[in-house]
Amino acid sequence: MNLLKFLKRGLESEGKNEIFYRLMSKNRLSVPTNWGDHQASWNNFKKSMDDDNPDFALISAWAILEDEVKRKYPSKIRKIGDRRNKSICDLTSKKLQYDKKQKKELLSAMEKRNKVAHGKETHVSWKDVNCVLVAAFGIYKSN
Repeated sequence: MNLLKFLKRGLESEGKNEIFYRLMSKNRLSVPTNWGDHQASWNNFKKSMDDDNPDFALISAWAILEDEVKRKYPSKIRKIGDRRNKSICDLTSKKLQYDKKQKKELLSAMEKRNKVAHGKETHVSWKDVNCVLVAAFGIYKSN
């Protein structure tokens, strides 16, 4: 483990910590990290990567998606408690032109995020985390 810490420190000092997280995550993520104005969420995300904790990473990824959707389409998402998360999935799927399979994966990740947030039993994979980050990055890059 000391070798990993040494590698991490070396890459961070060169400003290449993205490489370390890609190596450690076994390339579980298909989009870059550290974009947008989400510093607290990215810090939590990095910690969850360090700890190999996809449950916590899903919470952070969802916070990023929700924030991006709120910034771009504030009047198009529902209020908290009024199926807001589903409206985020519906709007994201529409704006990114998702097919049925992609939308179903995003809805599944949303349901898992809700269960984690409320302390219910579920199985979160890095694929779920990636699905949400791909959606968030897509909204971030959209017009």
